[in-house]
Amino acid sequence: MSIAESEFIYRITRVFDRIEKKWDSEPFLKVLAFLLVGAYLLAILLIELKNIGFISWALVPADHFKAIEMAFTFLLFFEVISLVFSLIKSISVSMETQLQILSLILLRNAFKLFGEFPEIYTWHAIQDKVIFMFADAFGALIIFSIIIFIRRIDRHKSICKNIDEQQSFVNIKKIIAFILLITFILLIAFDIYHFFSNKSVFNFFHYFFTILIFNDILLVFIALRYSNSYRILFRNSGYALATIIMRLALELNAPYNDLLGVTAAVFILLLVIAYNHIPKAYQETSHT
Repeated sequence: MSIAESEFIYRITRVFDRIEKKWDSEPFLKVLAFLLVGAYLLAILLIELKNIGFISWALVPADHFKAIEMAFTFLLFFEVISLVFSLIKSISVSMETQLQILSLILLRNAFKLFGEFPEIYTWHAIQDKVIFMFADAFGALIIFSIIIFIRRIDRHKSICKNIDEQQSFVNIKKIIAFILLITFILLIAFDIYHFFSNKSVFNFFHYFFTILIFNDILLVFIALRYSNSYRILFRNSGYALATIIMRLALELNAPYNDLLGVTAAVFILLLVIAYNHIPKAYQETSHT
């Protein structure tokens, strides 16, 4: 590697480290909480002002529960950024964060369905939506429970043979994460622009999981540089497949999206169990 290339990698990783440090800092978390609360209360206020006829903005919905959907969407945007930073820790942690985002999307869908209830309703009028709402809610709950099991049994070990290789691998992941960070921020901005310009729907999370599929496959190939272990290759490829299943879940409505989401979570759980708890079948000097 030339001196110029080394200097470029160093600068990129330093910038990424500074952004990560700011993101994980306590002051920023307080600002984040303030922004989410402020956006949520402002949305409720604007909806109420529209309902009493004080404003007539087309972008402001008439249903108060739309404020919950909007607040959850903003929360998911921040979870997406957190996923980028989890990428440099380990692929397993990144997959857990993907499951977290999927579970929050399902919860948002449940709130969204509840927001479609009329002000005055009968059970006959809402029974179909109630079934789908609870399907999304319990799907999210099952995924949440599986994430807890995964965290308890997963073992995060380096696939590299020494510290130099480990640092090299981390630097590569930081460069990829930096590119993803810029990409996702642009997509978020584009999504917000579509919302406020009242244009056609731009489904951010569909594009988000699609990009993650290509990212996971890229990491499979990059990891081969540091270890050609079959166990590692199978696990990383399995993670990429789980991302594809999650992406497919976003294309469907309840209860099929919940079934696919839970399937992806169970698949990751079984993959972690097989990888971490059946090591005797592959006596290797390189582990992950």
